[in-house]
Amino acid sequence: MRKYIALAALILTIGCTKENFAPTEPIDPNIIRIETSLGTRASMTNFETGDCLSLYAVEYNGDQVSKVQSFGNYINNEPMTFDGEQWLAEKPLYWSASKCDFYGFYPYQPTGPMSGVRFEIATDQSTTSSVNGLGGYEASDLMWAKAEGVEPPQVITLDNGEQQVTYAPVHLQFQHLMSRIVVNILRGKDFEGELSKNISVHIYDTATSAIVDWTIGSLKVDPQGGRKTITMRQLDSDTFDAIVVPQFIQRSTPLIEVSMDGIAYLFDTSISLRPGKMHTINVTLNTSPDQEKVEIELEGGVGGWN
Repeated sequence: MRKYIALAALILTIGCTKENFAPTEPIDPNIIRIETSLGTRASMTNFETGDCLSLYAVEYNGDQVSKVQSFGNYINNEPMTFDGEQWLAEKPLYWSASKCDFYGFYPYQPTGPMSGVRFEIATDQSTTSSVNGLGGYEASDLMWAKAEGVEPPQVITLDNGEQQVTYAPVHLQFQHLMSRIVVNILRGKDFEGELSKNISVHIYDTATSAIVDWTIGSLKVDPQGGRKTITMRQLDSDTFDAIVVPQFIQRSTPLIEVSMDGIAYLFDTSISLRPGKMHTINVTLNTSPDQEKVEIELEGGVGGWN
C-alpha cells in the first residue's frame, strides 16, 4: 500500500495475479466500475499493482435488501485485481436493474461464512510482498467497505430529445478493522554515538487471532486464541510498525522489546488498541539498559493511519 490516488476502474477479464494487464477499452455504461478510497489514512494508502479484493453485491427488492451472504448474492466474491490504475474482474460485471449494496473486503478472502470467521494476523510482519503473495504486514491489514443503495445507470432525455445513459463508478471507501502500532526509536541525551543499523523490535504477549463479521465490518479478539510475539516491520533506520488485533493490554509483562547489538530494552505499559487507529510509541534510549532510564511517550492515532 502506498499514497492513495482515487481511480475509477473498468472491469475486464483478469484474475488475482501480479501480471501485466491488457490495455483498457472504451467505457461501457452497462458494466460496473469500481473506485476505492480509504477513510482514515492520509498517506501509505494507494493499492499496488496485483492487489486483490473480494467484491459482493446484493440487490434490493423495493426498499428492502438482505445482508450479504456467502452465496446467492447478485455478485458473489468476485476477485478484483488492481493493475496500477484500475480494478479488473475475471469477467465483465453488468448492472442489475435494481439498486444494490456493494461490499469490498481486502485482502481477498476465500468464499466462506460471513460471520464468526477466525482470522490470524502474521506474527512475522517483517516479510515483504512478492509475486507469490503478500508480506506479513499487508496480509494482516484487514479492510472493509460498503456502498449502500447504489443506483444502476439511468437514461436521461436531453432538451433536444436525445437520450443519454448516465453512469458512475461504485465508490468503496475502505476502513481498517485492525489497529496499527508505530514504534519510533530516539536517542536520549545520554546516548553516545549513532543508533545501530542492527535493530529489531518485537511486541510481546499479544492476542493475534480475531473473530470477524464481514456483514457489518467488525471484529473482536478470539477468546479461544493464544497470545504470541509479533516481529515488527522496519520502515526506516529507527521506525517500526505492525498490525495488531484491537484489544486492551494490561500492564504486566513487557510489551515492547527493542534489540540492538545484543542489548535488549524492555518496557511495559497499559494500552487500549482501537480498531482503525494508529498508536505511536516513542522510545528514548540511553547508552546502557543498566541505567534503567527509558522514556516512553504514547499517542493515540486519532488523526489517521499515517
